[in-house]
Amino acid sequence: MAKIARLTGASLIRPVRLGIAFMPTLENVALAASWATKSWGGLYFPLLDSSQNKRSLSIAEALDLDAIWPLDDHPDSKALARSTGFFWRSFGDSGPFDVPEDALPSSLLSPDWALSEDGSGPFIYPQWTDRDPLRDLFGVWFGTYGNSSPLKFHFQRKGTSHRLELNERIPSGVVNFRTPVAATKLGVFYSGTDIRTGLVNIDVEDPQSLMLYWNLRATGANVFPWVSSQEHRLFHLFCDWFASNLASAPVRVSQGVQRSFMSLWGMAELPEIINRHTDGRCDWRVEDSFLRGGWNGPSPLSTPFNRTFSVQFDASDPKAAIPLPPGPPIRYASNNNVGIVAAHVSIYTESNFRPGVVATAPNLREYSRLLDTMANYPGSFERVVHEGRAVSVAADAHEVEIGFTTSTRLFERLFEASSWKVKHTEGGRLASRVIEMLGGVEQYSGNQPAIRRVLDDAAKSVAGRKIPALIQAANNYKGEWPGRANRDPQNYAKNAVYGLLYRKLLQPFLEIKCPHCATRSTVRPEGLVSEMECEICSDRFPLGLALGVAPGGKNEWIYRLTGNLSADRIAEIMPVAATTSVLADLLSRGKGSLPHAYGIVLEEAGWKCEVDVVVLADGEERPFVILGEVKSYRDSIDENDLNNLMKVQNFLNSKGVGCLILAATLREEFSDEEVADLRHACEVLNSSGGLLPIVLTGKQLSVPRLHPDYPASWDSRFSIPNFARESCERNLGLSDVRQVGHLSWDATWDQVRRSDG
Repeated sequence: MAKIARLTGASLIRPVRLGIAFMPTLENVALAASWATKSWGGLYFPLLDSSQNKRSLSIAEALDLDAIWPLDDHPDSKALARSTGFFWRSFGDSGPFDVPEDALPSSLLSPDWALSEDGSGPFIYPQWTDRDPLRDLFGVWFGTYGNSSPLKFHFQRKGTSHRLELNERIPSGVVNFRTPVAATKLGVFYSGTDIRTGLVNIDVEDPQSLMLYWNLRATGANVFPWVSSQEHRLFHLFCDWFASNLASAPVRVSQGVQRSFMSLWGMAELPEIINRHTDGRCDWRVEDSFLRGGWNGPSPLSTPFNRTFSVQFDASDPKAAIPLPPGPPIRYASNNNVGIVAAHVSIYTESNFRPGVVATAPNLREYSRLLDTMANYPGSFERVVHEGRAVSVAADAHEVEIGFTTSTRLFERLFEASSWKVKHTEGGRLASRVIEMLGGVEQYSGNQPAIRRVLDDAAKSVAGRKIPALIQAANNYKGEWPGRANRDPQNYAKNAVYGLLYRKLLQPFLEIKCPHCATRSTVRPEGLVSEMECEICSDRFPLGLALGVAPGGKNEWIYRLTGNLSADRIAEIMPVAATTSVLADLLSRGKGSLPHAYGIVLEEAGWKCEVDVVVLADGEERPFVILGEVKSYRDSIDENDLNNLMKVQNFLNSKGVGCLILAATLREEFSDEEVADLRHACEVLNSSGGLLPIVLTGKQLSVPRLHPDYPASWDSRFSIPNFARESCERNLGLSDVRQVGHLSWDATWDQVRRSDG
């Protein structure tokens, strides 16, 4: 019978988040504004300067863009659009904008449907002459369709046209009504915390200032464009804007007094006419970047087109079909191109996956191709996002396919195109299987001393152990378990043993004594037959006879570990299981999976080391890799172990991947030598600007989740760097140091100072 896997989560239909790349010219800015105005969500399409590749990529990452499209044919624009994880796959001459009637449907969904569905209005279509000095500002302020667009006809039927006369005051209604660019965000909700409000200085001859204004709005800021030479046309609009936004402007406390403040972009001081009008009713702050205060992590843009899902499929399948909610109505499509939208899939839980297989990955663009099934039509992009996947689909799609990969493959990808080699050991694969049999890291089997003791006893016993003895061992070594959340604490030890029986970690054997030569042998249940044969004398005898002549007539089953797992193997597996359970709880926060692998060997130029556990996690701003050295009760962590981890850490950091090392033991505390080596590693990392290691002992790894020593109770504002710092405070005596500088240790440092020989 096939193993059935399950995924739960939510799917959302939203606009594609597209960056438009070009060399900054007034003509290109005007064309980009026209393109964006014809696309649903176009208001949130940032304009990217192709001449500043590094900065533009930073903007694209910060705004969580799906793809980048080059507006012009400049090599720098094309190179920017081909950046890893931002490539838009085009088909023939088609692209995301202005696709011919007979082309494949790869153009973005237009706001046609929103214009027809939205009844709030009023809608107004501003028009102006090409001789107007503000013509390029009007293009990015109000949006434009060009002269022949069907959208222009549709919009004008919905609203009214309004002529902006040359050198005349701009009517107040124009900026208060829905203009074409405002219509692109119909059906899109902004839920971010960016409340920046302020004034943007516009040089109508400078494309960069127009791009600044557009991009400020695209990131959620509330801004008003100001052209000093045109104050007679704009000042009355500013007065209306200022009056309506003063009450909602952000506030700050200065010398115990709360004051509203607004921002200035592109100007060092407030224009005199505005200064007189505002008359000190708020403070003004000069800003140097439009990204300040923008969003990080998941985008705050959402839509009403969403649903939850729970799907089941064969666990051997490399992909799964995820149902989508009904999206924007397509009955308003003007041709056969219904339009492309983004299917945003968030995964909450993954159940019964094969060991090592994951449906989610840390939000690294380079992972997208590992998970791309190439099965979604039209397939213009597919990328990894926080907690899931974003995939381009036709607006009338009913489902989207997402692919799976393995944790090991995700880790290997970080070392591609380098001299490093990555291998997965047999012991690591065995650990994955055993931990899966224990119920996975979500069951905290490795964190329970009772389960560890039962497995250790069963592994060490040549003859096998009887159930009462195993239950007694579990009861004697249960430590702080079962914890306050357990509903049946009196039967905890019994249930722990029964759980191992249920999961087939403990296998039953019956001892049979040959009536002829007295040889004792143990037989699995499936080996019992009515007539047995002695392995030594080869005589055959009835099973009933052998059972009947047993001393006292007792025939008790004994139990051993499945697969003849040795005590040494159990001692290797249980600490990594305990460590990974804690990390999965803290880092995944119940969303999707936490990609991890055990027993990874790394080689580089003759150097070689084995990492006990590798974890890949999403941090607040970027993904992290955690490299762990984990020990049981007997072995110790030494300087060589830590140096090996730091060598790998340095390589990953050099690639821009956040990396921490981890040291863990099941003992209640580290030995004096371990403390000394770990403190030395902290000094090395701190002096180089690196992150402190995560250090965990049995005090944290062997207690229930609600116990005061469990790491989840340390800091309500959890972050990976804070978690590492506090673990060093608790287990190494590190004083509270929150920035790079000289580390301060408590008095025990003098007692464990490393000897120079």
